[in-house]
Amino acid sequence: MRYEVTVGERTVHVEIAPDGGLLVDDRAVALDAAPAGVGAWTMRLDGACHEVHALSRDPMRLWVDGREVRATVMDERALAARRVGGRAPSGRHELRSPMPGLIKAVHVSEGDAVERGGPLVTLEAMKMENELRAPEAGRVTRVVASPGTKVEAGALLVVLAPE
Repeated sequence: MRYEVTVGERTVHVEIAPDGGLLVDDRAVALDAAPAGVGAWTMRLDGACHEVHALSRDPMRLWVDGREVRATVMDERALAARRVGGRAPSGRHELRSPMPGLIKAVHVSEGDAVERGGPLVTLEAMKMENELRAPEAGRVTRVVASPGTKVEAGALLVVLAPE
């Protein structure tokens, strides 16, 4: 499983390998962690020792080596969901699948004008139907999705241009 972890101002990509190893930005690192009380751990990361205390979960605040830092952890599914409705460099919006699933319906065609929040695609995932909506008003410039198609997380479904 891959994660995007931000601690303070630094963001890294973390992967827990199938063999239990840890990769940080595609580099193998050694990590030993031991509980040191409720919400506290002593961690040895690549030979350096750190004391970590959880101060709060939402937002995540940690006390690391005597200083407070904010942290976020996003797994692959959360990252894919964040990409849904993401703005491309051209200013257009690319609606992407937040998770693997089956396209049940496409509610728009190329050239259609859509309102913010208007339905674009219905995706069935984990036995639930999810209606994916327009993040902003715009015009549909491309429809990639088609009913009955299986898609992976992050697959491009619809492209909107700003009006």
